[in-house]
Amino acid sequence: MATPRTVLTRVSFAAALLAGCASDTGIVRRGQTEAQLEDDRRQCLPFVQAHIETSPELAEAACLIARGYRAPLPLGQGPVEVGSLYATASRDATVMVGDFQGCRVEAFNTPMPENPDKKGSGIFTSFWEGLFPRGAFVKARTPDEWALQTFAACLTRRGYAVSDVTRAR
Repeated sequence: MATPRTVLTRVSFAAALLAGCASDTGIVRRGQTEAQLEDDRRQCLPFVQAHIETSPELAEAACLIARGYRAPLPLGQGPVEVGSLYATASRDATVMVGDFQGCRVEAFNTPMPENPDKKGSGIFTSFWEGLFPRGAFVKARTPDEWALQTFAACLTRRGYAVSDVTRAR
């Protein structure tokens, strides 16, 4: 049974899906016309609605990639967007949804490596860490950068060609 919030989310996504255009969404056509893209997005709507285990954006991307488009895979946690990337493969859309969702979970559950500049104790080290909290010699990654990198690495391990990894601003 769908909750009122789920129904509202699906309806608003469907409206956005049908109203959006390719240039706004980052979807790249590969020989398809604008009308064909709109028709394919309309045909993907039942697929998106059937896959409530993942975000509508990832489900739509899987459906469109299976139809021959190049679509961005957004990575976000709740309302906060971390970044996006493009992944291509010749697979069934349902398999891709599982892969995308599995890699999304892995990206947010993989612990960040420890910054080697932060190891140490003593007065000087404490003073140094106060001046350079993220490290002075090694540029420490932010949690968002780490999650996006882990997402891309997971998809690469699963056989996807990953490109255009872009951090959200």
